[in-house]
Amino acid sequence: MYKESVADSSQIYEELIKQEDIVASGGHNVAGIVWGGIFTVTGGIFLGLGINVLLDNYHPETWDDVGDRIGGGLLIVGSIPLLLIGIPVLSYNIYKYSERKGHANKRDEYQRSLDSYNQRRGTSGSIKMSLLPSLDFFNGGSGLNLLMQF
Repeated sequence: MYKESVADSSQIYEELIKQEDIVASGGHNVAGIVWGGIFTVTGGIFLGLGINVLLDNYHPETWDDVGDRIGGGLLIVGSIPLLLIGIPVLSYNIYKYSERKGHANKRDEYQRSLDSYNQRRGTSGSIKMSLLPSLDFFNGGSGLNLLMQF
């Protein structure tokens, strides 16, 4: 994983960040959640409508009632594949998305640790400059102070 030479902590943190970044991307899981949700909701609606139609026409008296019962049965039969596809796809993608969210949190923690390490070592590569107003009431003067942090 690392070269034979001794790697300093910043290289180790950068490698860990790269590894976590690879598994932290969860865009395709969001698409899976959307599609699994669409299949599950559609299957649930078909199932509910089919049961409602069957219960409304429990004792058919005319051929229209028989047709409604057949339609209700077809809605129930049509809901089964939608639910059999939608529920597992939705469940799997929700699980994987939450798992990837954990990797993203770990990646962010590594990044904060790397920033803190670089700041302690003084290799953050940034200089902070602040320009502050200054008022001297005792001597009657004013001005600007430049504060630089390395």
